[in-house]
Amino acid sequence: MSKFLDGEKLSKAIISGAYALANNKNRIDSLNVFPVPDGDTGTNMSSTFLATVKNLEKLNNPDVSKVAASVAHDTIYEARGNSGVILSQIWKGFALGVDKKKKLSANDLIIAFESATQRAYKSVFKPIEGTILTVIREISENLRKNHFDQKDLEIEDLFDEIVAYARKSCDETPNKLKTLREVGVTDSGGEGLYQILWGMNEFLHGNPVSLKEEQEEITAFINDSEVYDGEFGYCTEFLIDMPNWKDFDKNKFNAELEKIANSLVIVNDDNLLKVHGHTLKPGDMLNFGQKYGEFIKIKSENMTLQANDSKATTMELADKNSPRALCGVVSCNLGNGIIRTMKELNCDYIVESGQTQNPSAQDLINAIEQVNAETVFVLPNNSNVILVAQQAAQVVTDKNVIIVPTKTQIQGITAMMNFNSEISSEDNLEQMQEAIAGVSTGEITQAVRNTKINNIKIKEEDFLCILDNKIVASEKDLFTAGRKLVDRMIKPKNEIVSIYYGDESSLTEAEELLNYINSKYDIEVEIIEGNQPNYHFYIGVE
Repeated sequence: MSKFLDGEKLSKAIISGAYALANNKNRIDSLNVFPVPDGDTGTNMSSTFLATVKNLEKLNNPDVSKVAASVAHDTIYEARGNSGVILSQIWKGFALGVDKKKKLSANDLIIAFESATQRAYKSVFKPIEGTILTVIREISENLRKNHFDQKDLEIEDLFDEIVAYARKSCDETPNKLKTLREVGVTDSGGEGLYQILWGMNEFLHGNPVSLKEEQEEITAFINDSEVYDGEFGYCTEFLIDMPNWKDFDKNKFNAELEKIANSLVIVNDDNLLKVHGHTLKPGDMLNFGQKYGEFIKIKSENMTLQANDSKATTMELADKNSPRALCGVVSCNLGNGIIRTMKELNCDYIVESGQTQNPSAQDLINAIEQVNAETVFVLPNNSNVILVAQQAAQVVTDKNVIIVPTKTQIQGITAMMNFNSEISSEDNLEQMQEAIAGVSTGEITQAVRNTKINNIKIKEEDFLCILDNKIVASEKDLFTAGRKLVDRMIKPKNEIVSIYYGDESSLTEAEELLNYINSKYDIEVEIIEGNQPNYHFYIGVE
């Protein structure tokens, strides 16, 4: 038992917490309010937090401020989904609360939790109670009320209380949020935070959590899925600790490095500089980089030898030698047909992601950096990606980044249809927002469990009708679900219906729905092969 928490113990406790979260990610995924096959809170939080482990293991006798700063840095760059972003901001707040501390007393820890709460709430435009925000707030409030200035308080005893407060708060989230109460589940983000704190506490009591299942490797450097631009040579990456980081001129660095490498991705965060590029002379690129500081990590791979089995690209890389366009677009899409549609509409860069695989902030930073335009619009096309996109936009400083808050694939396609690279960013934003406001999105998928939402009884494998992200009906067969959904969507003012059929359905089934619409409505109907997973149909009406 101890009255202080040092950096080494904090680091190992966090790793234990990361493993506890990873071991329970599937259970947390299953707490998704909607009974659809894309619950991803556990996966997003786990991917975000596992990214911290490698760098924590490299720290040598660190103080607590360095440990917390490392976690904050890595989670910000690897944040996935709203839950991942909020988790990263919790740790950023924690890091601010322990700044310059070598070890923590009980009071220090309480203050750090308060700082974490403040930062988390500031990260969300409209905080909703009954979520992970409530859990971190109630923990910090109870700590302040019951334990601040408590004499002879051991860290282990305080963490017992932290876990107890977290458990109680999670259990009470349905009382604060109607949707949780209707479905009969606790908040998944809160449960993810609980697992982290529980795992940390297990370590402090001598029972560190081990990783029970094989996990996807998470890297805090450039993603392994980074695609090449067709040329050969060496894919070279490095991470540098810059001693004079306050004087770093990113534009000057980029201009000089472009003379010896292309396909550059350059990201700096205080003293850390991450660089990815393709070059025929990796030695020249590394020698140039070393002028700015000491290498932390280096990787250089021969693309010529890898050419026969390199991954197919899902986007076009910018020609850095061509003049900058006024505007460009990064879009998050999933499904070969939908990606093909976005390419035909001249989207500059497509991040392959969707309901079941959210991009990290780093994925979006890489994408934004690749678009050769003064202003880059980002289409998240998923409400769970908007916060991640906003976080990525804050990191990129050499171009104007605008997040268009598209919440569905249909909205993203509609926005792209109304984009013009040759007009101003203001006019583009106005056109896209107006178009999004005029389209409604329908989705059909199958329920993965029995539940009740909005007074609608849902049975496992029912076909769910989702209109603008709200479940409006549940039917036994696909055709009936399709009819009910379009009947709710089509209004006299509408002119066109677009049906994107996914991997779970067929052209024949889409044509059956088309025939029904033609028999009842005087409206144009088009069918597109979307290839989206899990969702039988995406339907756009405008």
